[in-house]
Amino acid sequence: MWVKILLVAFTVLILMVLGVLFYFKYKLNNVQDRQDLAASIAALSTKYVAEDKAYGLVVAVVKQNKTFVGTYGTTHRDKHQPPNAHTLFELASTSKLFTTCTLQLLADREQLALDEKIQSILEDRVRLPASAQTTTLRHLATHTAGFPPLPESFLAKMTEETNPYKDLKLSDLYEYLKNCKGKLSEGHFEYSNFGMGLLGHLLELKTGIHYEQLVKQTLLKELNMNQTVVNMDSSQLSQLAQGYNEKGQPTPVWIDPVLTGAGSFLSNATDMIQFIKANLQEDATDISKSLISTHAEQLGSGAGLGWMLPSTADKLMGNKSILWHNGMAGGYASFLVIDKLNNYGLVVLSNKAVDVTDLGLRLSLLTRTQSWKPL
Repeated sequence: MWVKILLVAFTVLILMVLGVLFYFKYKLNNVQDRQDLAASIAALSTKYVAEDKAYGLVVAVVKQNKTFVGTYGTTHRDKHQPPNAHTLFELASTSKLFTTCTLQLLADREQLALDEKIQSILEDRVRLPASAQTTTLRHLATHTAGFPPLPESFLAKMTEETNPYKDLKLSDLYEYLKNCKGKLSEGHFEYSNFGMGLLGHLLELKTGIHYEQLVKQTLLKELNMNQTVVNMDSSQLSQLAQGYNEKGQPTPVWIDPVLTGAGSFLSNATDMIQFIKANLQEDATDISKSLISTHAEQLGSGAGLGWMLPSTADKLMGNKSILWHNGMAGGYASFLVIDKLNNYGLVVLSNKAVDVTDLGLRLSLLTRTQSWKPL
């Protein structure tokens, strides 16, 4: 008797949960269009800054060949100095996409192969253990190489909280590769800063060109992204928004001389708009076809070459065709999303180390459901 009652109660509970989920999905897919996308973005972004989640915030949107840049807050907490479309922010891990796009471009130019084994590029610099003998560039670009997020030997050297990567040396990379402690077999997705940083270094070895210069000449110059850099000159430094940690304390831009490919670029709204446009249409630029080929799921991983594919939660929100990446460093946070099906993309840049992914997804929902104000 009690078993039947419990079974009925459980069934009712499941039906109620499913009902709520379907209602939630229906509401998200039937959002009223207020026909003023810019005002909707401004309202949400202004509220975000007012809640002290960012001091300065820039949101750039490309939709249906129209561009909008919203700037909110200040570049310096103690000054009234609003950011603009040229203000530089640290992208952190969002710039992993520059590494994987460079990889794809080099592959399309037949300068390397995506499935080239990393041992063949390392040559006699280090002999990899058996656990890494079958690891390829594609594995690194999709976080399926099995490397840990960061090796324990790296973490032991990353003792400076405000700039943790700066004391790492190339010898640390090679020393770890001799044993690859903690590495799993290929095929399992595990997000790895080490793996993507290693990929950047391997691209250097393969081409004989320093990582930053390689990305610039292969990708950034093609898109006129002239203010997207790892190492700033004096004029770029004057455009930098001061970064702050989650407690509101000022922090420096992170320096990473070894795992640079894992996310060391700074950029601004103007340049990131160029990157978004180039990823929306195959004929947008001479390299767009290559960039868009990075969007495809790889190795059944749920990821493209660097890009994150929509999760179940994303699909529930109606963001079923998005590609995205986020990033966070000591004093900055970023989020980038592309939706080719609905012909839009956006980037969020913040000068506080508070994750902006949720904000970015909510802005994505707005951008998909709201139209521009009629002229």
